[in-house]
Amino acid sequence: MITRLTDMQLEQIRGVIFDLDGTLAHSNPDFKGLRAALGIGSGTDILEHIHSLDTTMAKMQALEIVHDYELESSRQASWIEGAQALIAFLKTRQLPLAILTRNMPEAAKITIEKLGIDIPLVQTRYDAEPKPHPQGIHLICEQWQLSPADILYVGDYLFDLQTAQNAGSRCALYCPEEVPDYAQAADLLIANYQSFIDAWVLEAKG
Repeated sequence: MITRLTDMQLEQIRGVIFDLDGTLAHSNPDFKGLRAALGIGSGTDILEHIHSLDTTMAKMQALEIVHDYELESSRQASWIEGAQALIAFLKTRQLPLAILTRNMPEAAKITIEKLGIDIPLVQTRYDAEPKPHPQGIHLICEQWQLSPADILYVGDYLFDLQTAQNAGSRCALYCPEEVPDYAQAADLLIANYQSFIDAWVLEAKG
């Protein structure tokens, strides 16, 4: 099932950028455990917390904790149902594809190689300002020579939606279970990827 919240036409999309963890792969770190290890609350942004630490040593120690959690979750990664079929479908549409993740390069590489995700263009938080900053989308669009307005960003969290908004792109929010409050700002809500493929096929025929 999909829910359209704007008049966005899928056939007008000229490139698709995916988030990685929670969007293509079951590879999200144990955020509850990670925040507990860092001594921060559930609403605190982890990267902002690390940036705010007073000393280099404290930052390094916090980053080491984050890296351990990210690497462990990536080693356990598995495909999200329908994501592999969605990538294959978009390739038949001859659309350029990319991944923009808040993850670090080592962890993203483990997930991508473990699952065989056939998307060579990958931007991590080391390649661009981390989401929700729009730099990652803008850098990808420069490579593609496309306007951000022609791009669909597919993600599963608030930062993904904000990144698309900040870049001037469209956003499809993957929410297979309950729909979060912030979802109403997306262009499209996706409950499962097969219904997304079906909707795109139907629009192409129409």
